[in-house]
Order: sequence, then C-alpha cells, then structure tokens
Amino acid sequence: MDSDSGGTMSRAERGELKCAQVLAGARRVFLSDGYEGASVDEIAREAGISKATLYRHFPDKAALFSAVLAEECRTQAGLHPELCYHDRPIADFLLDLARDVLNFSLGEFGQSIYRIAVAETVRFPDIGKTFYDTGSELNRVRLAPALELAVERGELVALDPDYAAHVFYGICKADLFIRGLLRIGDPPAPEEIEAHARRSVETFLRAFGKHD
Repeated sequence: MDSDSGGTMSRAERGELKCAQVLAGARRVFLSDGYEGASVDEIAREAGISKATLYRHFPDKAALFSAVLAEECRTQAGLHPELCYHDRPIADFLLDLARDVLNFSLGEFGQSIYRIAVAETVRFPDIGKTFYDTGSELNRVRLAPALELAVERGELVALDPDYAAHVFYGICKADLFIRGLLRIGDPPAPEEIEAHARRSVETFLRAFGKHD
C-alpha cells in the first residue's frame, strides 16, 4: 500500500499520481455503492492507499465525491467528439450521432453516473449544473451548427437550431433511456438500439426536414 512507482518522479508528479489513484478507487466505489453506501475506508482499500494519504488530497467524502463527478463530467464531455458534417447529408450525420448518444446513455456507466448526479444534486447543487453543462448543453453547442448548415443547404426547414438540437437529443433518449434508468426489462440488444437510432432520425426529419 502507498508504494512509489519510480524514484525519478518529482514530488508534484507523485502527488498527481496519488490523486489519480484516489479518484480511480473512489469512482469504482461510488458507481457501485452510491454516495451514501460508500465509505472512506472502502475507497482507501479500493485505491490501494492509506486513509491518511486520502485525507491529504481530499478533506472528506463530500469533497472526494465532487472531484469524482467533476472528472466524470469532463470524461463525458469528451466522449462525443464532433463529427464532420460539412460534406455529409444531415441524415447520415444525425444517424451516427444518434448511435453515439444511445451507446453512451444506455451503457452501465452512462446510466450509473446519471442516477448518482440526479440523486446527489440536492446535496451538492453545483453537481447538477456541471453535469448539465458537460452533457445536454455541450451536445446542443455541438449539434446546432450542423443544423444551421443543413438549413442553408435546403435539407431542413427554417428552425431555431438550439431548440431543435435539444429536441433531437430528447427523441434519442425517449423510452429506452427511461426504461434503463428504472431497470424495466432487459438491456436493449444492439439491433434494438440501431432501430431506435434510425427511428429517432426519421422522427426528427419528419418534423424539421425539407419536404417537396
């Protein structure tokens, strides 16, 4: 426990490594047990460090949880890289995006971190805003320019791109996402996810697509 990995590392580098070690252990425990069920003792064991080392980096469980969720929000923000839409039909772009959104939001990690964020927002008000800003809001910022370009190219009717972006993500998460959160039925099979992605795009284009 608390073993050093390499004597050539600076003190700052060792500190960063220990901090990452603590966060990795805490992430596993929080996702498994939630905030209330997680204990500092268990987190220290999972991280392979002493409680004294943990407390040198984080004063209490609340600070540790906030740090873990902030890190997960940063990870979530990078999970959906901007797809190139300039030279692609909007339908193809949206289908790839729908697949990306569904694979993340229906996965065990995506569902677990969502449940925890919602459950703990009352206790930690900043968590809700951070989770929204790096999730729904970031998705809107990334999708809106593609929708604007599609309007200019005559693929979509005139629309409010910000509103339409939120509508698209709402359609993608309809039913399957809520069923997953509530653990209703078995997790969707890949073919069900693919069918839902295609229906989501078709529904969006029926509402906003240019029809001759």
